[in-house]
Amino acid sequence: MNKTIAFLPILIASFISCSKSSDAGGSTPTPPPVETPVAFTISATNNSVSLTNGFAVTATLSSTMPSSRGITIETTLVDQNTSATIAQNAAVTGTAAANNLQLINLPQQHWCTATIKVSSVATPSNSTSQSFTVVYK
Repeated sequence: MNKTIAFLPILIASFISCSKSSDAGGSTPTPPPVETPVAFTISATNNSVSLTNGFAVTATLSSTMPSSRGITIETTLVDQNTSATIAQNAAVTGTAAANNLQLINLPQQHWCTATIKVSSVATPSNSTSQSFTVVYK
């Protein structure tokens, strides 16, 4: 009987310490809104041919604009012969659905892989990319 009496305060204290505390404000915080995943199309296809060292491509957002802050579009170009990354224009930020881009510095007679990455400005992890091959003849 003495063991039961000694154990009872410990049991009560453990229940009290494990009880759920109430929110001081009385309401639960609302979660941040979830953005629609970014999706887009490009006007270029694999094995595109350019007659100059530049190549125009349009990236068109096919999803809803992810936030009022818009999207960021980055272009990268890699020479398939040398694996060298070729410098491109700075990233473009805007709220337009259709965005005209210009690849620059294409090396003559070298196939290159161009990658276009579109990201939400508000949530950079909400991004997707597409690639295609291009050559300056």
